[in-house]
Amino acid sequence: MGGARVSLAGLQVVGDTCWWSESRPRDGGRMAVMRLRLGGRPEEVSPPGVSVRSRVHEYGGGAHFAEGDGLLYTDFAEQALWWLDPGADPVRLTPPAPDGEVHRYADARPVPGGRFLVSLRERHHRAGPGHGPGVDGVGLDGVVVDDEVVAVDRLGRIGPTVLVGGRDFFASPRPSPDGGRLAWVAWDHPNMPWDGSELWVADLDLPGSDGAGGQRPRLGPATGIAGGPAESVGQPTWAGEDLWFVCDRFGWWQPYRWRRGEPPLRASTDEVEFHGPDWALGQATIDVLADGRLVCRVRRDGRDRLGILDPATATLRELDQPCVTISSVRCGPDGTDAEILVTGSPATEPPAVYRVTAAGPTDELYRAAASPLEEAWVSTPEELTFDTVAGVSATLLFFAPRAPGWSGPPGTAPPLIVLVHGGPTAAAEPGFDPAVQLWTTRGLAVAIVDYRGSSGHGRRFRRLLDGAWGEADAEDCVSAATFLADSGLVDGGRMVVKGSSAGGLTALRCLEAGGPFAAAVVAYGVTDLAALAADTHKFESRYIDRLVGPWPEAAAVYEDRSPARHPERLEGAVLLLQGADDPIVPPDQAERMVRALRSRGLRCDHVVFDGEGHGFRKAETLTRSAEIEIAFVRDVLGIDGGP
Repeated sequence: MGGARVSLAGLQVVGDTCWWSESRPRDGGRMAVMRLRLGGRPEEVSPPGVSVRSRVHEYGGGAHFAEGDGLLYTDFAEQALWWLDPGADPVRLTPPAPDGEVHRYADARPVPGGRFLVSLRERHHRAGPGHGPGVDGVGLDGVVVDDEVVAVDRLGRIGPTVLVGGRDFFASPRPSPDGGRLAWVAWDHPNMPWDGSELWVADLDLPGSDGAGGQRPRLGPATGIAGGPAESVGQPTWAGEDLWFVCDRFGWWQPYRWRRGEPPLRASTDEVEFHGPDWALGQATIDVLADGRLVCRVRRDGRDRLGILDPATATLRELDQPCVTISSVRCGPDGTDAEILVTGSPATEPPAVYRVTAAGPTDELYRAAASPLEEAWVSTPEELTFDTVAGVSATLLFFAPRAPGWSGPPGTAPPLIVLVHGGPTAAAEPGFDPAVQLWTTRGLAVAIVDYRGSSGHGRRFRRLLDGAWGEADAEDCVSAATFLADSGLVDGGRMVVKGSSAGGLTALRCLEAGGPFAAAVVAYGVTDLAALAADTHKFESRYIDRLVGPWPEAAAVYEDRSPARHPERLEGAVLLLQGADDPIVPPDQAERMVRALRSRGLRCDHVVFDGEGHGFRKAETLTRSAEIEIAFVRDVLGIDGGP
């Protein structure tokens, strides 16, 4: 099913044309930019062989932006900004980095009415004298990573100019429609953007088009609009003089409007999430209609919904459409609710681009990959609620099996595989996922658990994992599996847990002695918290200060919760899948886990995929890893045959 795992991102509408990027697993995981003139045929517009993908903050995002018929994009190979006019060769806009430095650009936007654009720049350079590894943000390799907001001259008359610096991280630099102001988001360690971040605005002064006098771009004094160390903001969006954004000041990510000289005004009191964790740049779950209403994606009851929010009445009207997971929403060409563009996934088909109308049917405009399954074979999720050992209710998505092959004799309950979402600040997604159907079509039930700390349930629920990662998450996955077995929905004697990235730590912790799982499947997973704290990229380098404890003061806690440090606590077989080029969870974490488990005589299968990083992208890797997982689970659970 490798070819069916296509993702769509970066939806944008310019005039009568919509743009987006899509992954190409069968082309080595390349990201291509597509364009569709409404009423026409889709076409790829990014240069052949180029992957449009950024590495800012390692998770990237914000790698393309359309202006007219032209395309501004980040080339994955060089991380530079390029401009592409129809029928012309690409033009590089950013110069090569000086010797000894690496520059990465992303989330760029042209400034209306001028020759400049604004962009994030991530600058990697050597630490100065007196700044050794592990001090002042210096990595183990002695490299400092600085975030900056820069102005880039499209004419190349002056080099990139730093507009804002001095903070650990920046995101979403957004010039106003008249080009006179700039909004941006900033935050500092140890916060992640969903923990505490700030929205700022300043006047933007740019040289004229003639470039006379050698003047450089500059910002006036900045005004803080919202946010703080315990308040998360995101998605600054200009609509004329108004600036819209989302903020969780009252416990949920809700939309706000700000006008110069006035305090921000909350537009909705609905306790639903209008936004999600900013793992990648360029999140787009709100857009402003011409009449001032908002088109919104909201997360409620385990699925995404599309709605129109009227700020005058604070009422949210839900629109009928097929997607249960929505990645982005955009107003149509005329700015009314006559046409709304959406990228998302129904429960039964891979992601697509849809046109939704407020009063009529939904049209599918484009689908990158057909479903590999007939609809009768597709398992759709049911949200179930269970009690955690902490006395807090949590939810899971339950997918019943759709084939009898592995279920055993008639009347017996099916085996279960618990899928642990990553992050850990992420959520169970109900949209069609071949990684779920891989198991349900072979007779296994699947549960994806929104353990304590998951997103989609408000700030208070997210905060329940503070200081508890590696404990609360594993406890909740065990409780979820026990709940399903006690309910008679699954066979409590045949259960496996699988996790990727942060979910890999959870999966391994679920193998603690006396637990219900026979085995764990782990893909590019965290196995050693101390090693992660000492050797990972800047964006996440202080993430676990909040989730586990400050490093190195809480070193004993890190050691206690690391499966690689305590293999004697684990019971069951383990399969470890790893990318050889993973910068987030380096391969040595898996290697040390293998040695620790095999030293105890436990089964530990270990497979490394060359050319893969954190998250597998190539079709051949996705297919091969699925084959390995199936064979491993069949062997561990003693299952013969099956479709």
